Amino acid sequence: SICSLRVPRLYRNNGRMSLRERADLFCKKTGRKRCVQLPEEALSWDDRECDLWFYTDGEFHPREAPAGNWSHFGARDSHPGRISVVTVTTGDRHRFHELLFWNFHCQAWDDKELIVVETYEDEPSSFLSGKAAWTSNMKVISLQRLPGDDLSIGVKRNIGIHAASGDMIAHFDDDDLYAPGYLAFMSTRMSYFEGATALKLSSWYVGNAEVGAFGYCDAARLGRRRHMSRKTPEVKIGLYSFGFTLLYHRQVALQLPFGDRNLGEDYDWCVALMEKFGQLSLALMPDEFGVCLHVQHGDNVSDIDPFVYTDVPLKEIRTLKVVESPGFPSFMKLAELVARVEEARQGGILPPKLAKEARDAGIISDEDASERGEIA
Repeated sequence: SICSLRVPRLYRNNGRMSLRERADLFCKKTGRKRCVQLPEEALSWDDRECDLWFYTDGEFHPREAPAGNWSHFGARDSHPGRISVVTVTTGDRHRFHELLFWNFHCQAWDDKELIVVETYEDEPSSFLSGKAAWTSNMKVISLQRLPGDDLSIGVKRNIGIHAASGDMIAHFDDDDLYAPGYLAFMSTRMSYFEGATALKLSSWYVGNAEVGAFGYCDAARLGRRRHMSRKTPEVKIGLYSFGFTLLYHRQVALQLPFGDRNLGEDYDWCVALMEKFGQLSLALMPDEFGVCLHVQHGDNVSDIDPFVYTDVPLKEIRTLKVVESPGFPSFMKLAELVARVEEARQGGILPPKLAKEARDAGIISDEDASERGEIA
């Protein structure tokens, strides 16, 4: 059971290692030449907490919240029945933050909280900080970073998990769509799998805002079509990557942190989980009801195209649960705008009004529009 899982030796404070030795161990493990000195109170921290300090250059204190917007909860102090939605984002993704908030706010699960870990160079998201100011179950951790020195997605996930208070963690990507019943659906389905400590969708619907088209990603069926088993690397990547639908027990993630990576950190974590606790520890489930929609818009970290099993007509998309998401109408407007831009460009340059609308929506850049003569 989850309660019987023990903390690995690497992440246990044995009481004999000095602060200097801990720093040397971290530098050796990560290949860094130096790291920020640990505070005296770190003698009581475990190695996972020390890593959070080191990775953030001392900007994230694992036992103190400068803004008072989160409290430290140990693995056994998590609130039963509470789902902590963890999202990682950056300062240049402000246009997605309203979508994230409403995806969370609409969830039909009473005991929930939203943990957003944001890194930025100039200014943090005013929308997120504004919402967090009056939303009691929303916590925003904003960390300023120098250009070219951002924290990895894996490290930011670990910070969010550390600051969470629920006994379950759910990933929300800031640019995807989730049906109002998503959390309830995933939590209930996970209880069907005996011995599972984590659940992930093995297939999902995808919407491409750049071309206004929809598809269905299913690595297992795609593999069978190509006579490949689930053990084939290409199929495994499709099954265990794309962590936007991961749900798992917080205690497990505290014992098995995500790797310091921007791409593939979810795949590595899933594989490590099964290697440590057995194949049944991670349950895979196809999305037969369309409880979420993975959105492609040109700025995605990962490439979804190799895993698209089939195209899906708009008529079918409108029957899915995800159409109830507050962000679905906006996505459809964006997809329709893309189609109008493509159609207009086939006949020449864009009319000024349409060009401005497309630039404001992030469909085309000022540079692209200027090169095409669409900016005066």
